[in-house]
Amino acid sequence: MMRAVPLGLLLLQLAACSQYVPRVTLEESPQTIPARVQLQPLVDASMDGSQHLPQAGPDGDGAITDPAYLDGPLAELVTRAILKDFRTNGVFDAIGRNTSYPDLVLSGEIHRFQEQVRSPRWLAIPVVNLLVMLFAAPVESHAVDVDLELVLAYPDGVRLGQYRGQSQFTQKISVYDPEIWNEEGHRLNLAFTEAVRQIREQMLEDEKLEKATRRAATHKTPAPKPPQGMMR
Repeated sequence: MMRAVPLGLLLLQLAACSQYVPRVTLEESPQTIPARVQLQPLVDASMDGSQHLPQAGPDGDGAITDPAYLDGPLAELVTRAILKDFRTNGVFDAIGRNTSYPDLVLSGEIHRFQEQVRSPRWLAIPVVNLLVMLFAAPVESHAVDVDLELVLAYPDGVRLGQYRGQSQFTQKISVYDPEIWNEEGHRLNLAFTEAVRQIREQMLEDEKLEKATRRAATHKTPAPKPPQGMMR
């Protein structure tokens, strides 16, 4: 006997074909922080089991950030997305993974980065599927939670500032809701974007960063002196 496939499971299976890509969609920064920055890879500091939930099972539950739906380690993908946003939108004078003679070093941690998709177990019953279509009952629940922390420091390790962005929400949708056809991970990227927006806002409001370039010069490691035999 054929068994109806829950909508949540079906969409997660489709998502596995396209894979989730972390994206930040913000506008150009209203100010540019006068500093050359080297970005280090973020550290995945999420608690065990809170980020990489089990793959979608027979009941339609699953997580967008499951490794099966990612084109690489989550921390690396998130780092790339933040780099692209900061560079494209002029948050700093310059930022890169291998910036020469940086004024500051930017590092960070991923405390939480997840979107859990749930479908009611009774949705797998064929007769119930028809009733759901008739009464437009909710067929999916998306629980989204993003918590990021970035730290700016001088090249010698002295911390300058710590910035944190968070966004959490839950959304229930029906088969007639236009949201059902959004790209898988769309909601997670909304939360990701909001967390990065908060971090950028905190950086621009940090008065210490206005003097970052001048003070950074005193923290730079002096260039090594040439051997005496080569001095002229």
